Amino acid sequence: MIHPGTRGDNMAEKNVPLSDEFLKKLVVDLNDNSVQAIILHGSYARGDARPPYSDIDLVRIVQESFPHPEHKRFLYRDGYLLSIASRPLSAYRKRFARPEKAIFAVPGVREARILLDKDGSFKTLQEEAWAWTWAPLQVAADAYASQLMVEQTEIVLKTLRALILHDLVALADMTLDLFSAVTEAVAVQRGVLVESGNTYFHQVQKTIGVQSLWTQYHLRAAGITSHPPPSAEKRGKETLYLYEETARLLRPAISSEHWEVIAQTIETIEKTLPHEEIG
Repeated sequence: MIHPGTRGDNMAEKNVPLSDEFLKKLVVDLNDNSVQAIILHGSYARGDARPPYSDIDLVRIVQESFPHPEHKRFLYRDGYLLSIASRPLSAYRKRFARPEKAIFAVPGVREARILLDKDGSFKTLQEEAWAWTWAPLQVAADAYASQLMVEQTEIVLKTLRALILHDLVALADMTLDLFSAVTEAVAVQRGVLVESGNTYFHQVQKTIGVQSLWTQYHLRAAGITSHPPPSAEKRGKETLYLYEETARLLRPAISSEHWEVIAQTIETIEKTLPHEEIG
C-alpha cells in the first residue's frame, strides 16, 4: 500500500505533505517511452493541500507525436484522488498566447513541482513562464472580454424572461451562466493570474476592490451575504445588476459595435426591474 504522508485526525485542518516514496512510486507508474516529464501542480505543489479534500494534480508531459487530446484520468490511491492529464509542451505555449487560457496556465506552470524531467524541457518552459508578461496580451484580452459580454446579452434576456414567468429552473440555469461569464470577463480583461480554483473569486474581487460596488453585487449574486440565503428570484436580479456594473466597469475595453448592443440590453434591464440600492 502507498502511504502519501502521515495521516491523523483533523486532516482537513492541516497540510499533509506527500511522501517522497509515494511520489517516486507514482513516477514509476506513469512513466513510459512517450513521457518527457512528470509534474505535480495544484495544492500539493503550493503546500496548501487539505487531505482528503484536495486531489493530487499530475501532468504527464508527452512527446509531440503522442496522440492527443487525451481525457484526464481519475483514480484513487490510498484514499487520495489522483487527477492525471497528458499533454505536450506545445499545449502550454499555445495557452500562454491566449489571455483566457494564460490566466490559468502561467501560474500553473510557475508553481509546478518537477518530479521527472528527462531532457530539461519542462524546466525551460517553467523559466519561460516566469519571464512571461501580460502586456502583449492586453489587446486580445480586451477583445475577448468584449465578445463575452455581448454574447451574454442573450442570456440577460432569457434571465428576464425566466423572472417574469417565475420559471425557477430556467432562472437557475441562466443565473449560473451569467454569473460565471461576467466573472471570467473581468478576470481576463484585468489579467488576473488565477492561483487556484479556491482563490479565483477572491482574486477577482480583490483586483476590482473588496469594497467596490462590483464586488458587492458579485457577493450578493453568489448568495452569500445575507441570512437566510436569498431566493432564486433575488439572486437572478442581483446577477443582472452585476452584469450592468460589469459592463460599466469594462466599458473602455468594449468595442463600439458591442457596446451598442450591450447598452440597449441594459436599458431593457432597467425598464423591467426596479433597481435596489446597495447599502
